[in-house]
Amino acid sequence: MVQQEMFQKSDGLDQTVVSEAEIELAVERKIEHEKAGDVDPESGEYLDEIYDIVDAVVPRTDDPTIPAFTFRVILLGLGFNVLLACVNTLFMFRTNSFSLNPFIGVLLAYPLGIFMSWVLPTTKFFGGMTLNPGKFNHKEHALIFVACSCAASPAYALYNIIGQKYQLYQTDLTTAACVFFGIVTQCFGYGLAGLCRRYLVRPAAMLWPGNLSTIALLNSLHDTGSSNEGGSLKLSRFSFFWIVTGVAFVWEFLPLFLMPVLVSIAFLCYVSPSLPSTSAEKPSYTAKVLRGLGSAQPNGGLGFLAFSFDWSVVGGQAPITTPLWALLNQFLGVWVMLYVVVPLVWVNNGFGKDFEMGTNPLDGPNGTGRFPLGFALNTPALFDDNGTYIASRTLVDKATLRLKEATYASKAPVRISAYFAIEYLASFIVFISALVHVGLWYGADIWRRFRTAMRDLDTSDIHAKMMDVYPDVPDLWYIILLAVNLVVGIVVCQWGGFDLPWWGVILGLLLAVVSIIPIGTIQAISGQQIGLNVMSEFLIGLILPGRIAAVMSFKTLSYMSMYQGLLLVADLKLGHYLKIPPRAMFTVQLVGTILAVVINVLFSFNIYESFGRSDKDEFIVPKDPSSGKIWKLQSAEPPAGWSAANFNVFLNAGAIWGAIGPARFFGPGSPYVATLWGFLVGAIAPLVPYFMHKLQPDGFWHLVNVPIIAVFPVQVGAFRSDMIMPLVIGVVVNYFIKKHHHAWWKKYAYVMSAAFDSGTAIAVTITFFAFTFNNNYQIIMPFSKVHFSDGEGCAPDYFLTCKGNNDYGSAFGKTYDIAQDPFCNGINFGGDAA
Repeated sequence: MVQQEMFQKSDGLDQTVVSEAEIELAVERKIEHEKAGDVDPESGEYLDEIYDIVDAVVPRTDDPTIPAFTFRVILLGLGFNVLLACVNTLFMFRTNSFSLNPFIGVLLAYPLGIFMSWVLPTTKFFGGMTLNPGKFNHKEHALIFVACSCAASPAYALYNIIGQKYQLYQTDLTTAACVFFGIVTQCFGYGLAGLCRRYLVRPAAMLWPGNLSTIALLNSLHDTGSSNEGGSLKLSRFSFFWIVTGVAFVWEFLPLFLMPVLVSIAFLCYVSPSLPSTSAEKPSYTAKVLRGLGSAQPNGGLGFLAFSFDWSVVGGQAPITTPLWALLNQFLGVWVMLYVVVPLVWVNNGFGKDFEMGTNPLDGPNGTGRFPLGFALNTPALFDDNGTYIASRTLVDKATLRLKEATYASKAPVRISAYFAIEYLASFIVFISALVHVGLWYGADIWRRFRTAMRDLDTSDIHAKMMDVYPDVPDLWYIILLAVNLVVGIVVCQWGGFDLPWWGVILGLLLAVVSIIPIGTIQAISGQQIGLNVMSEFLIGLILPGRIAAVMSFKTLSYMSMYQGLLLVADLKLGHYLKIPPRAMFTVQLVGTILAVVINVLFSFNIYESFGRSDKDEFIVPKDPSSGKIWKLQSAEPPAGWSAANFNVFLNAGAIWGAIGPARFFGPGSPYVATLWGFLVGAIAPLVPYFMHKLQPDGFWHLVNVPIIAVFPVQVGAFRSDMIMPLVIGVVVNYFIKKHHHAWWKKYAYVMSAAFDSGTAIAVTITFFAFTFNNNYQIIMPFSKVHFSDGEGCAPDYFLTCKGNNDYGSAFGKTYDIAQDPFCNGINFGGDAA
């Protein structure tokens, strides 16, 4: 999560006639021609290339009489908005990131829209309104997509809210305050998006390449297309979608329930020396290193040579919808960082005591089992100077949400795993390298297009002229929206329990205000977005050290105001291309965003509070104050995949940047001061491929993207068995199938990805509520060679036996007392991971 926030790419799905890679090559050729004097950047030819790209998928025609904001849009758009908001909120608690794509709503809405056009009455009422204005059209479909996209990414504020209300036990944080905080963080950016639309939406120079694939998909659904489309397979996209969804649904029951070893097949664990068979023995150095490299479990190892056949793990890397050049860059960086840099740092104690983290017996396989391998590597946990686990909340005073100075002094310096430290190093590299990379490759182009855009504001291009037919949204509406959100944000953050003073709210929003146009211009031209999270944490952590809630709130407010604003700008550009009436777009975006936030907050509370048990410490606010509780899923068997890893990472990041503060944690004398060299590396590394491309213009250097290489999108604390299969799938689909069966690839590849997501999501949801939801009656398969109690069989044999006895003995409504087991007595399973 740390790195993925830092550097975002638009959804260039590489699925249409125009891919991001082709756009980048076109831009590079344009720049080279200009430098050679072949093109006058001030002439009309400059915009011609943009029109060539856009014209491939966007028609230069419009029929203003086509109805857009209809009853079908309201019913289907809000219906899928609610569905995606609920399902993706639930999936936030998954160990690995996984979510339903808004294109699923697009695919499902298509037959439903057609069906409604057949059966709904056409009777007019209230001055011409009707439930059925005729044929289901692409403008309605586009608005449904926008409603879905508003809910596809749950409110980032949930990490903040769950962290404070449950993980830090802030019992006075009201539901109303949480809802309004979520709305402010999502909707302030919308006000910014509206006011920036004349700079980031109307000019033809503002391309927003990610929208082209969306338009192509809508076109493919609403146009008949060639009879040869799809090659020899004549199935419609919709039929193909449902067949693949069914296959994926059935398959997912294997890794999710019947054969959980398919989640992580850890090859190195099976060939490494045996671990001790009793808790009295210690593992050999070789066994420890090989298990650390090979295990892929959360709180385990790095997943080297580990495979997964679970799409809920593999699909998080988006192997089909990510352009192959980007996937290769991404995995090159991940493999170097994860399989070279992290192991070298770990075994050589690069940050002082990395090999000792998590080795306290109380935290190991013969203690709580928090670190079943007997050491900590793939974990976001905090440790004291001796390598003993620290619950981050113990560093924070519950009443004041301030750092407990005495407690911190007794633990200092607080340490993290080598994996987590390298993740921060990578985030520093990404921020600077993104600036340098964009400046080198796109700087001149961005400047020329920005100047062209400024000149183009009044002259307008053909699409802008066609949009002028529709009544525009007055700037006053957006100004009112900004003012209301500012006032509500100050009230909620100052007095609602988020510990951020009024000036902090203004500062956070100003950071978004001054960033949105330059960063939005970069994204509109290059498809690449630079995140504000690290800089916002650095800034507020220096200003308000020791205040974890204030730092988390500032980060959420500033980062999401800009990020959400640019998401909404992208949707405004989609509406611009498809000639969606601006006021209809305004209504759908605003209602969809607010509805999704309310559902996100309330549904997350319901999910979180549904899991508790009274025999452990108070991980969630107990309904019965006399009994402490933890979230049940935190201690569920690993294959269940519900460790809430991202919430734990966010909380521990809050402790690092907020409670401890960047001056202490990364400053002089800190074990992690060396990570700051990442800024220098980020400034220098992008120069290499740029100048090598100048020397070898026909080589591959233009495909080397340092920010993508450094982005390191593999969240610490998640399953790391997702490092091989996504690349295999990406190469097979986007190279071999694309090259040898292009018609099939063009018609079905993205639909197949959406179907995998849908079938998996249905299976995950059913297994969750059928087998895991009922705290008093968990259902699991017997443990065997295809169902290890740690998920993959990397832990010591005695741990696998005892955890198996504990988990199976506690399932099916039974009660298991491990103290009565002479072989396992003394082991205390279920330590929380936060």
